[in-house]
Amino acid sequence: MKKPRNIAVLAVLTIFCAWMAGCAGCNPEPIPSGMSPTQGPETGGTTVQITGEKFDMKNGVTVTFGGKNAQSVTVPSETQITAVTPGGMAGESVSIVVTNKGKPEVPVTLSQKFTYTDATPPTVTMNEPADGTVFSEYEDSLNVMNSLTVSFSEPIDSNTVSVDVAVTKTENSMSEPMNAMLSGTVSGSGDSVTFTSDMPMRAGRMYTATVSGATDMAGNALESSHSFSFSITSPEVLYKYHVKEEDIQVENGEAALKHIAARPEIFDDAEMWKRLVTANQDDYIFDRRKLSVGQQLLIPRGRAWGDK
Repeated sequence: MKKPRNIAVLAVLTIFCAWMAGCAGCNPEPIPSGMSPTQGPETGGTTVQITGEKFDMKNGVTVTFGGKNAQSVTVPSETQITAVTPGGMAGESVSIVVTNKGKPEVPVTLSQKFTYTDATPPTVTMNEPADGTVFSEYEDSLNVMNSLTVSFSEPIDSNTVSVDVAVTKTENSMSEPMNAMLSGTVSGSGDSVTFTSDMPMRAGRMYTATVSGATDMAGNALESSHSFSFSITSPEVLYKYHVKEEDIQVENGEAALKHIAARPEIFDDAEMWKRLVTANQDDYIFDRRKLSVGQQLLIPRGRAWGDK
């Protein structure tokens, strides 16, 4: 009676050994050994080659990057996997896990990590002055301001930033700008830059700034230019004017009179300085070669002899 039992046991052992040698051996653990490239943009879409051994060509494999499934995975051979990265966070390094799909599934982590790089271009988050600002209060109509600031969503290379400033007259200005564009320099650090004009921004003008070319530290450039405008109203015209220190600090005489005549509240035209001389030399002893701070000047209005 024992012989049949021995035969049955032998049969079970034979089947078990066949399963161990067959099915169990069909799904060994994957042995990933390398990966290239090891970095790519945060937006995902990087094709990565994973090399190693015992990749499951029959059932396929799963590949995760930081716990996220790869966008697509192919297994062209037992020693190679091609996977497309999912999206991630810039600056983050994540683990890569490879799992053969056949049972039993045993996940294996690569020794290398994948690093997501910055792929997002910078944007302008703020500009000063704000778009549409109208300045109507200031101390010096010929020197209201000389700079403007632009802030970005991330640190940028200030050497890549271009700021072009167009100049037009305001509705109440008495003259057209001498130059259509305002020259200046751009400087800055971190996430902001400052444009400093070569000549002060003055009353009676509208300034339109266009920012372009800003590149972040990863080489991503501003996708489109950013523009904003602000204006400085002209002051009310004067009939009497008291000489200021800034009128004579560079040079007195004719140069000072031209500086005064150029003021928006006077004539808004430097070449009309002779009218100041004519109007004041008949009223009192007037030395056109030497003006003094606080000295009162009469400002003639209306047409005069010699006007065209």
